[in-house]
Amino acid sequence: MLEDLVLPAAYSLRFVHKNDDIFLFSLFCSTRTEFSLLPLPPQQLELLLQQQYRLQQTGYATQYPLAMSLVIEYQSVNIGKIVINKSDTSVHIVDFAIAPPYRGCGYGSAILESVKAYAHANGATVTLGVDRQNMRARRLYQRLGFLPYEISETHEWMLWR
Repeated sequence: MLEDLVLPAAYSLRFVHKNDDIFLFSLFCSTRTEFSLLPLPPQQLELLLQQQYRLQQTGYATQYPLAMSLVIEYQSVNIGKIVINKSDTSVHIVDFAIAPPYRGCGYGSAILESVKAYAHANGATVTLGVDRQNMRARRLYQRLGFLPYEISETHEWMLWR
């Protein structure tokens, strides 16, 4: 799939490797701002975030063993990550995050449009889940044509056809 994904100029995707861990942990922390509200000393907060990060990675590997974990680069700079699980009829975005300095600048939209184009060319749908509290991401997905198909207490599951 990776070689069939057509990206705009200056963008690239590459498989995650061990030396990406600092970047990926930082990206994870940037999406978990609710933890900063906990009355914890900085060292305990850091430990909690590290544990949550490891749990997330283990959970993804267990639930989606064939998923591709990719770093998103723009002009050779790491700007985000996307985890994609592909089947014959669907491309499921397991996780998607753009680093704070690059949010709201169109980088995420460009990547998602490329995933949609790939899915369209292959007769597949695109699915994803988004935290219901993350209004910015929900608006982005809605603007790109994703529609909710299931809602839980914490997440909205969305589909693009």
